[in-house]
Amino acid sequence: MSAEITIEFNSAGFREVLFSDGVKSLVTSAAEKIQSEANAGVTNSKGFRVNVRGIGFGGGRWGGFVSAADNAAHTAEEENQVLSRAVHG
Repeated sequence: MSAEITIEFNSAGFREVLFSDGVKSLVTSAAEKIQSEANAGVTNSKGFRVNVRGIGFGGGRWGGFVSAADNAAHTAEEENQVLSRAVHG
């Protein structure tokens, strides 16, 4: 015999958690770790930069982005995959 279980999701609560300062801090920390590892593979450059912002439909959660700050960083990624390696650990 199985019992019937009803689950009701609190969408407003999920949004509140996903867009909280605590989650933003976790996303920022993860992006900065990737940035640091990627920057170790770049010389004579501004390296890579971090951008954390609300993403998704209606900006419902934090997203962290690491991108090249200049042409030398672009070249380091193109030739040695320094950012890709940092992301994939």
